[in-house]
This record gives sequence, structure tokens and C-alpha cells, in this order.
Amino acid sequence: MRGRMCSSLALAAVLAAPCAFAEEGMLPPTEGVGRITVQGGWRLVANNTFYDRYESRPENAGLAPAQRSRGSPIGMASFAYGITGLVEVGIDLFATLERLQLTGQPRLTTAAYGALVGVRFQGALDVGPEGLVPFAGILAGPLLASAAFEGQSPKETVTQAWGATAGATLRLTPVWGLTAEYRWLLARGAVESQGRKFGTFNAGGSWFALGVTYTFPPGPSQPGRSAF
Repeated sequence: MRGRMCSSLALAAVLAAPCAFAEEGMLPPTEGVGRITVQGGWRLVANNTFYDRYESRPENAGLAPAQRSRGSPIGMASFAYGITGLVEVGIDLFATLERLQLTGQPRLTTAAYGALVGVRFQGALDVGPEGLVPFAGILAGPLLASAAFEGQSPKETVTQAWGATAGATLRLTPVWGLTAEYRWLLARGAVESQGRKFGTFNAGGSWFALGVTYTFPPGPSQPGRSAF
């Protein structure tokens, strides 16, 4: 009866996706499991170095300090696969947009887009309705940083981004879960206007995100595991 109830709930939640994961007393499987995670959140970055360099220029002496940035929204999508029970590889797509204001200059809009290849180390805990999957890993990949003063053409910079990530997915059903993730990313983009260089802005920073994960059921040979 319990198995039938689980199947009914999972079918209703994922529109006929198979109820294949955790039986009672078993941890959620991670080996041979694919997932798609879509997240939104906030990118926390002050860009103090960018502001300080601009305000320290001799021609800007006496200007009132500009209000510092408080960050910007972010959007991310991850496509990953557990090649073993402890190791997951994936590709993460992301985009972020931020508006900055330098004293005496038009409004500056910066953006960053990219794709990161990630290697995550994960496990499984018997927590929650269908288990908890914590993870931590490293990220690297190309990033396109764009900066444009209002009414002017953007300055685009392609750079290499490096980062680290940590988080966890709480599986609410065998295929649906909630994911919370923190990322730290290192990347910078150039700012120019009509041949004048303004330095570089921080295109990375600390990222905090929440989202939804859809997990593809493993094959018949990949049952739930009973150890982290």
C-alpha cells in the first residue's frame, strides 16, 4: 500500500515520471543520476576597488563619493550527472545584471554571462521526505563581461572564471527537490568609454541562490545506497 501511495504521489508531481528512488530505510541514489537545477538569487559584491580607483584619480579630486553597489540578481541553470556515488560533473549556465553609478558619469550597466564546468563531491543523508544530498565542488569556464555607460556602446571582455560551490538538495519526492547553493566566483571585466579606461569591475563575487531540482531516476542497476 505504501509503495502504491508513493507511486501515485510521484506520478502526480512529475506528470507520469517513474517513482524509482528511495524505499524506506534507503538513502537517495547519486551514482548514475542526472539532474537539472534552475535557481535564482542574489550576487553580493561591493566593487570597492573599482570605485576607489576612480575616485583616487587627480581629475576626480573633490567629487562626492558615489553610493556603493549592493549587488545584483542572478539566474542559473545546472545540468549534471553523477558518474560515481561521490562525484558529479556538470555544466552550469548563468547570467547577472547590475547597475553602478560613478559620480560625474552616466549610469553604468554591467552584465556577466557564461558557462562553467563543475566537478562536485556529493553524498546522501537520510534526512527529509526522500533524503538530502549535500555537495561541494570547483567550477571553471569562460565568462563574458559587458559594461556600458548609458547611451554608449558596451565594452565586452571574455575572461576565464574560477570558483567554488557548496550546497544541498532536499528531495521532496523521488524526482523533485529544493536546492540551496552558495558560490564564490573570481572574474573581472573591463570598463571603457570613448577610449578612456575606467579600470575593471568585479564580475564574480559571492552568490546565494535557491531553486528547484528535477532528478532523473537511475537505471534498474542503480538502487539507493545505504552509506554516505
